[in-house]
Amino acid sequence: MGITDLPANALRNALQLIEDAGKDVERHSPLEEHLHDAVAALHRTADSMDKHVEVLEGMAATLPALTDVLAKLSDELAEALRLLKPIEAVEREASGVARLFTRHHHSDEAAPPNPDA
Repeated sequence: MGITDLPANALRNALQLIEDAGKDVERHSPLEEHLHDAVAALHRTADSMDKHVEVLEGMAATLPALTDVLAKLSDELAEALRLLKPIEAVEREASGVARLFTRHHHSDEAAPPNPDA
């Protein structure tokens, strides 16, 4: 071994270490990119979830008012049905009276419709 062999070996070893470190960086670089992509996707997901929560909170805030309106509508429909009961009874009676004045044909054959009626 000569005097220059020692510094040359040290330089060779240093270059080998640098080369190995470069390979390690290359090997880990795609993983780091994937981690960055995953973190970015998680941030987008969190932002999206925040927006969904805002929408749901807005909907929840309108539910009491909607419930009140539906309760009032239900009361109004119940009142309308109560008011229509006498009209329904009158229609039923009128239908019964109309049947009294309707001619019934007792023949086996159906009578042709009357075009003048």
